[in-house]
Amino acid sequence: MQMIGERWNEIMEYLRHHAASKQASHIIGKLVVAATAYFVWQERNSRLFSANKRNVAQLIEAVLMTVRMKLHTMKFRRTISVNQVLSEWSLPRELLLDQDECG
Repeated sequence: MQMIGERWNEIMEYLRHHAASKQASHIIGKLVVAATAYFVWQERNSRLFSANKRNVAQLIEAVLMTVRMKLHTMKFRRTISVNQVLSEWSLPRELLLDQDECG
């Protein structure tokens, strides 16, 4: 998702364009946006209805940890791009499907 801009309409266009994609980087992009929306809304409610506040670094960490945990439940086909994604996200190689599991 590094190649998209910071504006909401650019992010939504990216998501619309890749909505049906099963490519690992697109799945992660969708997960990041969903988790970000969830945690920003949760933070908004927390600030409105209680005295709890988290800083930006804490919100980012919550988003990344949530996405990483979700990725641990998934399996990916063994490709160069998937290997790169797993490395970038510090994920174990056990998430890769063996050739005979790919169907």
